[in-house]
Amino acid sequence: MLELNDFKTVSPDDLTAALGFQIYKDLKNEEQAADFQPNYDHNLKVFYLIEKDKAYVPVLHTKEIYFRSLQALQEKLENINIFLAIVDNTANILYYQIGAGLCEKPVNKNSD
Repeated sequence: MLELNDFKTVSPDDLTAALGFQIYKDLKNEEQAADFQPNYDHNLKVFYLIEKDKAYVPVLHTKEIYFRSLQALQEKLENINIFLAIVDNTANILYYQIGAGLCEKPVNKNSD
């Protein structure tokens, strides 16, 4: 079983490590035999947990979600199902599967 320090050595910062570890513990409650590994892609600047055909990207509910990074991660992890794991201030975790064609809402430059 992984410990918080395992996440700190891979994560870009302590907050991301803590979020990743919280998600890891939650997922291990559901699938004890699962072998999740923390990863950080330096080029995409994305931290995620991966296990076989699933990847989980932790996000704090008050932080901005960078959809371009998620789309690039989708392209990199071609045959992996990617889930956005949003952690709120009550320690609830909401999991959203990211589908193909994910994109940000286009900005309408004509509206004031």
